[in-house]
Amino acid sequence: MELVILGAVLITYGWYWGGVTEARTTAYALGVASLLLGLTFAFTGGAGGDVVGGSWWAFGAIFAMLAAASAWNESSQDRTYGMFALLFGVVAFFGYIYLADVGADAQWGYGALLLGATLVLHFIAAALVADSRGFRAFVGWMTLIAGAALVFFGFAEALGVDFGTL
Repeated sequence: MELVILGAVLITYGWYWGGVTEARTTAYALGVASLLLGLTFAFTGGAGGDVVGGSWWAFGAIFAMLAAASAWNESSQDRTYGMFALLFGVVAFFGYIYLADVGADAQWGYGALLLGATLVLHFIAAALVADSRGFRAFVGWMTLIAGAALVFFGFAEALGVDFGTL
């Protein structure tokens, strides 16, 4: 379920960074996603002790909240947001290493790699080259595509798609 919600967050924020929506409407959607991720983390006890799931719920909630605040203030070049995107990206890459070590289903590993790469791009766009509107729009569209892929990975088992194991 976390891949589906994180994918929805990436689709929403990518849609905004790509220049399609207005900031205030995006902030509401991201705020609701942040609340869902935060409540799920709180009421599952950190995803039942699962280190990857728990970290994705917690960091996803904070990431979505910062994205909502950034969209609300129309300050998508916020360097604080960029630094947290880097931190969450590193957590996603560590999640991939853990998932590969335990031989988890491949869609989780692919989702972790995609999430990590997307968030590192957000760090670059928000913190390092904050004045480049064209690069931010490119990252926005890449984020939208990555979010759609995360949603697909989240529904892969229900759709009968088998990616194998890592």
